[in-house]
Amino acid sequence: MITDYTHILAGLPVMYLIEVIAMFAVLIAIAMDLMFGWRKAKERNEARTSYALTRTITKTSLYEGVMLIFLCIDTLVHFVWAMFISSIVYCVPIASCLAGVVICVVEVISMTEKAEDKTRNNFQQAIKIVAEAIPREQATDLAKAILNRQEKNEDN
Repeated sequence: MITDYTHILAGLPVMYLIEVIAMFAVLIAIAMDLMFGWRKAKERNEARTSYALTRTITKTSLYEGVMLIFLCIDTLVHFVWAMFISSIVYCVPIASCLAGVVICVVEVISMTEKAEDKTRNNFQQAIKIVAEAIPREQATDLAKAILNRQEKNEDN
């Protein structure tokens, strides 16, 4: 039985440094998502309200909280590894790094989807406006023609 447990604490500074880097990468991904959304809204002359900023703050709190929870898991795994499995110190926060990768991938997907969703929503709103402005039969024919053209453009 090992009586000197100082080796258990030896790997923690390295593990926490890696965790800080992972949390910073998640923070950069969130900031980039905000920048992309803000720029896209500006290009479309849409109102840029505090709602987007509020959502970003909420998302940041949630994502960074998840990263801290995974750090706790990694710390416990580190202790178990160092005490019972091997005297070689385990100091890589694998769970935190995997969570960080997943969060960054989600943010990249978010950056690419927003433009398409806004375009689709604007297109549907335009059809509603046209349908209200002209008689029903003409609006139906016009909507069908527009949808056919959009489907052809998506196929190309």
